[in-house]
Amino acid sequence: MEELYSIGETAKLNDVSIKSLRHYDEIGLLKPRYIDPETGYRYYCYSQFSFIDKIKRYKNIGMSLKELRDLFQSQDLSRLAAFLEEQKQMLDEEERLLQEKRQDVQWLADFFAYSKGLAVENDISIKEFPAMTMICVPCQGDDSMYAMDMELRRITVSPEFRSCQILNPYGYILDFDHLLKNEMYPSASTVCVRDAPDDSPYIFTAPAGRYLCCKARILSNHWNVDPLIAYCREHQFRPSLVLACEYLSSLYDPRNSPYELRLLLSDSCLPLSKGGNP
Repeated sequence: MEELYSIGETAKLNDVSIKSLRHYDEIGLLKPRYIDPETGYRYYCYSQFSFIDKIKRYKNIGMSLKELRDLFQSQDLSRLAAFLEEQKQMLDEEERLLQEKRQDVQWLADFFAYSKGLAVENDISIKEFPAMTMICVPCQGDDSMYAMDMELRRITVSPEFRSCQILNPYGYILDFDHLLKNEMYPSASTVCVRDAPDDSPYIFTAPAGRYLCCKARILSNHWNVDPLIAYCREHQFRPSLVLACEYLSSLYDPRNSPYELRLLLSDSCLPLSKGGNP
């Protein structure tokens, strides 16, 4: 006869609680080898320890006690194989979602770091940027900010983009001729996005390349980009794309947020008309 171990000894040797062993008995998952009829004390034998190992192992990968009981009672290993395949798929999906969250955290960390590092107002610089995919909603330059923001919001929450990840920065595509007059005239309202549908008419990708950049508070009542205008006139070029990307200086006053104006520099830039007038 196999040596018997008390429920306390069994719990200690297998690193499980006495309460758990009693529960396994109650639900028919693991019955004691012997129960003293006079005291009601439960006793287990060494050969049952391997079942306790399996219970701990399969619980650890997500199998419920009911599923374990049914598996042990059926002795059907194909059910175990099917469960393990389902768990692999679930873990793959969890890993994918976790990776997306990591990307979001890194994106926001980079966004805030870039916001803090923006040059002072009206400083001109040339920077290299990767391609940037964005939702791009056409607008008229005389639309109110409210109308532009609401239309962009309506599109971003539509079923077409529900599975996409909306990212910073928000912004606009600006008309260059108006910019030369220190006027903000958006042709589109934009926001960066990840995992966007390829066939949407609202998706626009700002090309990778070198951009002429200048920080300005374009939503304030008094702003000007005279140094940027002078630079464009002096070098006689017309950029093919003007982006205004919103960055943060405050969580509570978005109307006063700084924007980085980015003018795409490329071989296709057209010269300004003679005399520098638009």
